Amino acid sequence: MKSTSPRYIKQYAVGIIDYSSQYGGENPRSFSYSVSNIIGEPKIFPKYGDFTQAAVMRTYGPWWNRCLTPKYKKDTRPRSSSFQSQDYIDVIFDKAVFPWSIAIYETYNPGAIVRILALCQEFPKQNTPSYENNNDGVDPDICGKAIPLPLVEKYTHWEVLWSNPNPQFQTTKEARMFAPILQEINHRSRIIRLEFCHTHLDYYTELDAVELTGTLTYTSSSPVDPPSRPMSSLSIHDSPNSSSENLAYSESKADFQNQDSEIIGINEGTIVVTKNYNDVLPNGYFIFLPPEIMSKIFSYLPFPDFCRAACVCKLFHAYSYDPSQLASVDLHSYWHIVNNNTLHSIQSRCSPSAIKGTIRSLSLKWLGGGDIVTPDQLNNFIKSCDFRALTFLDLASSPSLTDALLGSLVKYTSGLSHLDIQSCDKATSEGIRILHKLTKLQSLNLYRTKVDDAGLICIIHSNPSLLNLNIGSCTHIRDYDRVLVELSEHSHNLRALDTWRAKSLTSLGLKALASQCKHLEELDFGWCGGLQSSTGCFQHLAKSCPHLRKLFLTTNRTVSDVEVNMFAQHLTKLRQFDILGTRLVTPQSVERLLNQCNDLEFLDVSFCYSFTLDIVKALRQTYPHVEIKRSFQD
Repeated sequence: MKSTSPRYIKQYAVGIIDYSSQYGGENPRSFSYSVSNIIGEPKIFPKYGDFTQAAVMRTYGPWWNRCLTPKYKKDTRPRSSSFQSQDYIDVIFDKAVFPWSIAIYETYNPGAIVRILALCQEFPKQNTPSYENNNDGVDPDICGKAIPLPLVEKYTHWEVLWSNPNPQFQTTKEARMFAPILQEINHRSRIIRLEFCHTHLDYYTELDAVELTGTLTYTSSSPVDPPSRPMSSLSIHDSPNSSSENLAYSESKADFQNQDSEIIGINEGTIVVTKNYNDVLPNGYFIFLPPEIMSKIFSYLPFPDFCRAACVCKLFHAYSYDPSQLASVDLHSYWHIVNNNTLHSIQSRCSPSAIKGTIRSLSLKWLGGGDIVTPDQLNNFIKSCDFRALTFLDLASSPSLTDALLGSLVKYTSGLSHLDIQSCDKATSEGIRILHKLTKLQSLNLYRTKVDDAGLICIIHSNPSLLNLNIGSCTHIRDYDRVLVELSEHSHNLRALDTWRAKSLTSLGLKALASQCKHLEELDFGWCGGLQSSTGCFQHLAKSCPHLRKLFLTTNRTVSDVEVNMFAQHLTKLRQFDILGTRLVTPQSVERLLNQCNDLEFLDVSFCYSFTLDIVKALRQTYPHVEIKRSFQD
């Protein structure tokens, strides 16, 4: 007799598909603080503390958002959710199941997780044979490892399993197994995305493992299945068999092709129509408002609502297609529900035939996760819109960024002053080299990309106005000294430079940079082990760059009291200072720094041997305006 109760399968992550950042190095053989540490069973739990065997991301706390690098105006339109995810990790499991529980083992500073999503694939019931020999009546291959990569677009979409709109700082300092109540979904999945927000955290969050529990057959816990949110929920486009005034809202399966019908509203996913617009809204109440007021009202709509408003009435349609409303577009929060139809909707609002260069700021951050938006689709979008006025473009962690797309960017967005393509690993070194055709860049983020020495030097030569450059964890750069020498010769106005984990960087490059770039405000030399204080490079930096406000020398074992005293004497504007892992610095020199730098707000002395817990507590009491960090292992 066949069992009626579902069989639950418990499994741990077997691999990492993608991630936005990590504290560890990019060398596959390096495991310290690597995101790959999240694979497999818990290794640290239930211990609490800072362990190298954990998965750790790059940032934490609010300090990273207080940096003084050039700011660019982003979308002022409110978001649908109150939080903005900053990082993500995509983990893959052995078998595709209907998710019932997801447990995340947090072993240090828990509370960063703000959203959990599943990449789903619908298996058509008519094509699914019956397998009587299987207790669950389902083909084990379909249930197990049948989701291919790249994924079949027709049957894939993301489902939000859980979200926390108000993340809170966890006051309890202990490890926890976090298993929130999940939203039911009628889809199998073996790829889970964890999204993180770090601004409320006191220090780095660390993860040990992820456990997925699910069933091979779907069993609803309620008589009504939860609604599924299609990937096309943002799509509003012209119906091919209707006039331009009659819109087809793709979230509904109804097909409104009657020329006499007018869409006037949406109720629980159902489109309401009438034969005559004036019968429903006689004279209309909104038509009495001045256009300026209507435009202001529409500017307060989150982007999905702004698009959907076009289905309400002719008046709303006109304002929803007003190009001036699209001066700044930020799709980062909606990456999981953006597909090609969404891009087509934006394209119809800002194509060259509709308006001349309206969009000035565009964020497509994380767009295309799970191959929902293909590189060809995004490339066609870039080619079809008028981006002559575009100055800000964020494509961070977008798997849709390829060499072909970079070629289109330099052709159709030649006015860019800010470009972020961090953690885009599909673009090759040769593909990134084409960015030298952009000549107005002021800010460029190449973190974790395949940019090489030759390509980066060409970009530096072509952009003398460069102010902000992130080339951290770029493993294809062989000679960071040469890069910094080129920066010193061509980028005299440079304000911020991030060379996180630049192993080839030595005092030669630092001295050249400090000698010529006198306006530097932010420097991150974290894990740059080639910088030796015995060469006098840090003292030279202190004397040459008095405007420094952020200086990270993470794990530089050679920094001593001599350098810290020099910083205290010359870098009086310092606000953020990180000497994590420094063994030669004593509390006396740090206290002098605290007295001299009145603007200091952040200081990290974790794993500095002289800084005991009692000493750090005393410093915190004496300098309450400074966030003094001291990590530990239990």
